[in-house]
Order: sequence, then C-alpha cells, then structure tokens
Amino acid sequence: MNERTPLDILIVTGPLGAGKTTVVNRLLKAEVATGRRVAVLINEFGAISVDGTLVDAERPELAGVANLVNGCVCCSLRDDVVATLKAWCDQPEGQGPERVVLETTGLADPTDLLDLELEPALAGRLRLAGLLTVISCLAPVDHLQTKPLLHRQAALASLIHLSKVDLDPSAAVAWESELRAAFRQIPLVPTRQGVAPEGSPDPWQGDVRALPEGWAATAGPSFTAARSLTLHWDHPVDPEAMEALLLAPPAAGELLRAKGVCTFAGWAARNDGSDRWAFQLADGRLEISPLPLMSNGSASVCAAVVIGTGLDGDHWKRALRALERPPEGQRRKMLLPDPFKIKS
Repeated sequence: MNERTPLDILIVTGPLGAGKTTVVNRLLKAEVATGRRVAVLINEFGAISVDGTLVDAERPELAGVANLVNGCVCCSLRDDVVATLKAWCDQPEGQGPERVVLETTGLADPTDLLDLELEPALAGRLRLAGLLTVISCLAPVDHLQTKPLLHRQAALASLIHLSKVDLDPSAAVAWESELRAAFRQIPLVPTRQGVAPEGSPDPWQGDVRALPEGWAATAGPSFTAARSLTLHWDHPVDPEAMEALLLAPPAAGELLRAKGVCTFAGWAARNDGSDRWAFQLADGRLEISPLPLMSNGSASVCAAVVIGTGLDGDHWKRALRALERPPEGQRRKMLLPDPFKIKS
C-alpha cells in the first residue's frame, strides 16, 4: 500500500497591514481553479476574525477553514494549529485538503513555525512548502533595521512579496533596494493588489532554509508587548468621525492596526443586498471596501479591532462607541472600564 502524499503547508507572514489577506485570497482562488483541494488556517490578534470574514466573502470552494483568534500560532495557539492540521491529515484519502495556507498574525515570529513537520502528530504527514513574507512598501523603509520582527520575517522567507507598489513607486524602489541588499538569496517580487507578475516564483515551491547559526539566541520583540481591543457595534457609525479618530495620532502609545466591519449612518444597502463595509487602517492609510453577504447569505457582525502598544483601552472603547449614530429613540450601550489585557 502506497504511503499518502504529505499535506503541503504554505506559511504567509509579514507585518500588520502588509496585505497578507489579499495575497491569501489570491492563492486560494488559484488553487481552487486548478481543482486542488485547499484549506486555510487564519490566525488573528483580537477576539474576532475580521480576516476570516474577508476570506469567507470571497467564497472560494475550500476543503477547510479554521480561524484562531486571541493568541499567536507560534506560541499560545500552537497546540490548536497542530490539532487542526492533524484533523485535516486524518480525513480519508481524497476528502481532506491537499494544501493548506497558514496566514499568521503580523505579530507572529515564523521562527517557531519552521518545525511543524517535527511534531509527533504530524511527522511524515506534513511538508513545509514555503514561507511567503508580505511587506508593504508604504511602511517606513527603516523598519527593516529598526523592527527586529520584520527583519526576522524577511530573513526566514523563501519568497518575499513587496506589496502596494502601485501606490508609491518611489517607496517601492527604496524598499526593493534595501531588501535586495539585505537578502540577496531570497527571491523578491513586487505586487499590485496582491497579484504577482506573470512568471514569478511559485510560493509553493519554496526552499525554506534552516535558522542561521546563532539566530535562536538573538533577542526579538515579545508578542506579549502588543495589546488588542475588540468592540461590537450595535448601530451604524459616522464615516467622517471614524476617519478622524483612526488617522489622528493617539494620545498615548502606538496604534499598529485597526480593522473591522461596520454599517455607515446615512449609507443605504447596495444592490448586492449587503450594507456592510470592511475597513482597514495600515501604513497611515484608511481603506474602506464593500463587504458582500457571507456564503450562507447572512451579514457579517459589525465590530472593530484595534491593535497597538501602550494604548489606553478605556479611551479607545469610549471613542469607538462614540462613533455610533443610533436611530431615533435608541441609545448606545453604557460602557464600563475594560482595559486592554496582555495576550500571552
């Protein structure tokens, strides 16, 4: 009896807001188009899975979907990752996925994911096909030197996608120069809206290298240094007030990322029947896009996720709630103090 072909896994990593979910959706659609069974495992830092909602909205025919939130796949959620992958490997021949895309949170250190093949429950059943790192050219170029986690995410990649190059060509040139000088051995591909040029390297054919000598002893940023807050909205929000809140420098700490789903006060439902909008704040840009109904016909839950360091949780919760514009005769919920909790 022939042994089963190992399950291929592609890790997609990169900083917060780099455009990983856009890349993941492109990858999933490409796999589905070939008739291959593909699954996705999404890790997000927050109490809800906004990226999972965005993947679901694309409606690819997937062999499996798993959302892991409120933790990191490389540490607190590692057991959940192993259990999910084992469950997919345990499915009968011809029914389980042939490939899995694992999208990490932007705060994850891929160093701790390169040994998944050695897990006893996965030994001989899993093949690490590649590690695709997505980096936005809109981020400050000095982050490659000043952000150790970003440097590690790039250094361990089998392929780097430099995203959003169409939005700032000069910044793209600067980033490409820095990345090629630092990592000459790693293929680098400029992308537009998550699309790589024709003939670009196949992310699934990566050659993931072993950790450089001495790397494990290098002190990196702690995942627990970041905090997240999730707030569910009950009413439509004011679009102009949202823009003012998210684009203004915070009074305390650093706002790394904001994202979510909402309805806007005064905006009617679209022709597709949905009144939901997805918003993403990254690299100092606020992007808003229409969000279709989910694959089961229901509307996504309206909520905001804020990620940062040193932020005042009570302030942000009040500020997000203040964006609501309740219909006449209704009131907002009363807020009680609920400071950010450190994730471990």
